[in-house]
Amino acid sequence: MSDVFQFDHGGCIGVDVGGTFTDAVLTDGIGVWRAKSPTTPAKIADGVLKAVALAAARAGPELDRVLPAVGRFGLGTTAVTNVLASRAGRRVGLITTKGFEELVPFARGRKVHDEDGWLTTPAEIVSRHRIIGVAERVDRDGAVVTPLDAEELVRAAEYLIEVQQADALAISFLWSFRNPAHEEHAVALINERFPAVAVVSGAALHPAVREYERTTFALLNAYVTGAFAGIEQLSSELADRGLAVPLLLVHSAGGSISVNEARRVPVGLAESGPAAGVAASAQLSRAEGIPDVITCDMGGTSFDVSVIAGGQPIRRTRGELMGVWTALSLVDVESIGAGGGSIGWADARGMLRVGPRSAGSVPGPACYGWGGIDPTVTDALLVLGYLAPEKFLGGDMVLDLDAAVRACGTLGAQLGMDAYETAWGIRQVAIAGMITAVRSRLAARGLDPREQMILSYGGCGGLFTPSIGEAIGSRGVLIPGLASVLSAFGAATTDVRRERIKAVLEPMPVDPMLLEKLGQELQAQVNADLEADGIEPSARTVGFEADLRFKRQVWEISIPLATQQLERVEFGSLVDSFKDEYAKRYGRGSIVLGAPVEFVNLRAVGTGRTVQASLEAGHTERVEEGTRATVASTRLVRVERNEGGEHAVDVYEGRDLLPGHTLEGPALIEGIDTTVWVPARATVTMTAHGTYALELAQ
Repeated sequence: MSDVFQFDHGGCIGVDVGGTFTDAVLTDGIGVWRAKSPTTPAKIADGVLKAVALAAARAGPELDRVLPAVGRFGLGTTAVTNVLASRAGRRVGLITTKGFEELVPFARGRKVHDEDGWLTTPAEIVSRHRIIGVAERVDRDGAVVTPLDAEELVRAAEYLIEVQQADALAISFLWSFRNPAHEEHAVALINERFPAVAVVSGAALHPAVREYERTTFALLNAYVTGAFAGIEQLSSELADRGLAVPLLLVHSAGGSISVNEARRVPVGLAESGPAAGVAASAQLSRAEGIPDVITCDMGGTSFDVSVIAGGQPIRRTRGELMGVWTALSLVDVESIGAGGGSIGWADARGMLRVGPRSAGSVPGPACYGWGGIDPTVTDALLVLGYLAPEKFLGGDMVLDLDAAVRACGTLGAQLGMDAYETAWGIRQVAIAGMITAVRSRLAARGLDPREQMILSYGGCGGLFTPSIGEAIGSRGVLIPGLASVLSAFGAATTDVRRERIKAVLEPMPVDPMLLEKLGQELQAQVNADLEADGIEPSARTVGFEADLRFKRQVWEISIPLATQQLERVEFGSLVDSFKDEYAKRYGRGSIVLGAPVEFVNLRAVGTGRTVQASLEAGHTERVEEGTRATVASTRLVRVERNEGGEHAVDVYEGRDLLPGHTLEGPALIEGIDTTVWVPARATVTMTAHGTYALELAQ
């Protein structure tokens, strides 16, 4: 392994902007250097540049010498997610078909948890007084029934912008996916009258059936257009400092897009960080020869769960996004507010609760010494002995144990417990929520936890996932050596991914010539997208997926097509694959014999191969398989609630462990920027890729 960055090998940089820390990974294909810096929400460029500069300094040269040698700079960002979560987006106006003004307000029946844990209606994206209907109508076949009234449309836009002070508009008409002419004309008219106002067309973004989801997609996209400024500023600063390649952004479906595409569809950057982590997990699971895993990412703000099947992340094409049901292709991730910065508190019943409110990077946990006074999960781990104050982030940061004890003690006084009992309770409540989230994700996919491995990452993940694995009866846990910065590593590994969709809405079997025609149109669009992203023809591939459902049902399942020659699709095999997946999710008994199947949408997925970071970097040294690792020290850790529950456990230095080493629990492994808890009777083996493979006692 190289200790100094090798300019002649090129390099890759990946960055993940989290709620608490901004993580950076730099690799030249031989060595790997990582760094963390507090996230700067007001100006993400500051936190990103500081983290990348620190990683470059650890590699030897200064950042301005490294950037020109980099062949890939990938970024996962919370900029859009934060705007949605805090409802801090633009004032959006909606112009829709007259008579359908109540479509969005009527659908606000969904409930979410507020900061105090109560169920409440999500904050609105568009106010009712900023929704206007105009005269126009297209029927289900795309024929114009009522022409668009251009004068009425312009008057509506003037009212929304000049009177209601809307600074972004969404246009979504009924059946526009069949014939988008009215929406296209509306956008052109408004752009001519108000060239500085962002105008978004639902049919242009998502030309598929379901006007509500198409409308909310347009609304969300218009709502977050202002969140892109920080990313453009970062891109400009990187170019000024010598970055010669375009900045690539990880999007919600787990691929990368260019800055230009993200500018067109900024809402696609929602859940960017979790998607990057899942993409890296998929690469790692394939490398380890375990293609089916459940991923658990625990960072500073949230605990995210996803499923990888056959070495590929499970994706969904619609669902809830920050309290809004919409159409958006994204990695299927379930998140709960249980991260290292999640705050412990007492509810109105005097019960201990954890999250969803987080201390974030400012003021942070009490033990950070940055002004935080509320006890967090990190404070609890420090009080219980799972974290060493002087070794946090490899010694870059020293934690204040006394402050953590005081914070836990203050909360404990409300609960009738001392600081140590409170810390134990915070940890146990957090674990209980995580176990529920993991079981929920497994159940949703019809998976048996006894047949699953957990792939754990995030700064705090290794201290919780072994206990989660024990609770659900998992086969074991995989914890990468890069666990704390795996999402950043994922940002340096994802291919460019572009999708286009067309509605079919035909019973099976579909006319092969219709599919071929639609497929050719989609393929041309996707190839144009990849060309615009700078992907050479030799690096492009295009595949197709079919969204199928039983007749009159409202949910589709996406099934990959086995061929790119759509006139040769075997419809019988396609239906069988659909029914197999349906049975896996809902049970074979839920399928009615002879029930007709509908082909709802055809989707083209274009992939552009890019320069990528390699998992092989930094893992050239090995020891003989089964070599016992050397204990570095021991530490008192509270492993039971009752008094006297502290036990002296062995502590191993992560930097001293090489592929081939083994050890047994109870123990702690202290890596550069993460700590792993090894329960009693569990065995750890270091794999060739630097992964801690925990075999749990059954």
